[in-house]
Amino acid sequence: MKLLVYVPLLTPRIKYIFNFIFTDILHTQVGFSSNLQEYNESDLPKISYASRPVKDELFFKQDEFLLGHSIKPPTIRTSIYGDMIVPFAVEGGILPFDIFAASFYFVSRFEEYLPFEADENGNFPAEQSLQSKLKLLEFPVIDGWAMLLKNILLKQYPGLHFGKKKFEITPLICLYPSTAGSSFNLFKQVFTHFGSLLKFKKQVRTQPGKLSNLQLFLVGQHTQHNLDAVYFYRPALEVDSVTDRQLVFPNSYLHLIKHGLQKDYRMGYLNKPGFRAGTCTPFYWYDLQLEKMTHLRIHPVPVNDLILKQSRTFDKDKIHDQWGTMINHVRKLEGSFYMVWHKDTLPEYGKGKAGRQLYAQLLADFSNFAP
Repeated sequence: MKLLVYVPLLTPRIKYIFNFIFTDILHTQVGFSSNLQEYNESDLPKISYASRPVKDELFFKQDEFLLGHSIKPPTIRTSIYGDMIVPFAVEGGILPFDIFAASFYFVSRFEEYLPFEADENGNFPAEQSLQSKLKLLEFPVIDGWAMLLKNILLKQYPGLHFGKKKFEITPLICLYPSTAGSSFNLFKQVFTHFGSLLKFKKQVRTQPGKLSNLQLFLVGQHTQHNLDAVYFYRPALEVDSVTDRQLVFPNSYLHLIKHGLQKDYRMGYLNKPGFRAGTCTPFYWYDLQLEKMTHLRIHPVPVNDLILKQSRTFDKDKIHDQWGTMINHVRKLEGSFYMVWHKDTLPEYGKGKAGRQLYAQLLADFSNFAP
């Protein structure tokens, strides 16, 4: 059964964010109508997203942001909803804020196209993000808001079907050292799947000499803690030294698309844990300059080992509590949690055990979150 949405004007931004929330996160079907007669005569479950309601349907008040087609600072008013400060406040709808405008603002990284004061490495600072200012950075708010929408819809339409998702926790191992560049996912690398844990287990039995000590250690740890796969990154493309050091919108992603790449694992902050795009669900990048969705799939990475290395006052218990809380949020929302580790954080045998011990300890602590 499809959900029908009445929108007076269906813009590319509206279509993109509705499809992301309802199709990718909630796994349900959504359709649109700008014809009032067609909408009123339909027997489908329906809502409206407009400046005023049609009749007595579930009405979500529309902010003007998603009607735009330019990249200029929007006027953002905030409101209180539950224990959250929420952006794009509106009045007269079922919610006190435009949940779709707020979600698009976060996932498109709209604020990173606007002028900002870069950090010493030329990156967008986490502290300047709207999520950080509203204290929403460590929670995947778009997925949380999607669950809110689901509950609202099920009260009105209990027969509306929502598919099941599967929680995944995946450590990602970068085979380049973290000192080779300022980004934890170096742009000169194309992040490809090097092999599943099952493949490594077979190699351990049949060709153990072809596995490095680091790979043997990782396979053993993932087997012990029942994690499904180990992902390794290896270089496959050379790019210029500027884009290799930072994630800059839109140039970094346009460069990937130019070379025919379809995945990216850099959507996170280098020195602060958090959901940079506000979600724990992989999504297709929206090109704000062309106002269209691309085929580049972005995998959000909320934590990385550089956060540990850059902290001069490393508090293991605090890190465990913070990361554990974030993992628990993602588990409850049935999302994907990616963790990036560098080769030099997990040193080979004979070169020190500190990195391997830290990794093993964190895996042991977080293994209870694994599905």
